Amino acid sequence: MSNGLGWSPDGTLLYYADSPTRRVDVFDYDPATGALSGRRPFAVLDRGYPDGLTVDAEGNVWVAVWGGGEVLALTPGGVLHARVELPASHVTSCAFAGPDLDVLVITTATHGLSDDRRRAEPDAGRLFVCRPGVTGLPATPYADR
Repeated sequence: MSNGLGWSPDGTLLYYADSPTRRVDVFDYDPATGALSGRRPFAVLDRGYPDGLTVDAEGNVWVAVWGGGEVLALTPGGVLHARVELPASHVTSCAFAGPDLDVLVITTATHGLSDDRRRAEPDAGRLFVCRPGVTGLPATPYADR
């Protein structure tokens, strides 16, 4: 179940969040042909499920963690670089925005939360922003061949 896709700054790697496996995988990507190869695990989450993701200009992969209440930033080598904790457990996605792509916008959800959890998480379902000290990449254009 692909919930997040993002390309490395040089466009030669494609990151793929596969929620049921709790993994973010990485593929080698050929920008000229669009061919994928060499699928391998990039990161395995021990709590929560990887959902949406984005990549910053330094190549760090920012992963929203559904059920974990956080966004994790992983280095290009898959090592934890930073963590953004949120007051909502169901974090759905993240993207860099703003004129300088220096604002991390984070979405959350109430879907699947019991009434008790909704009361305990009054900010669930809201949009959050932070400035993590890095910039994002411009959106990857879609070309229908």
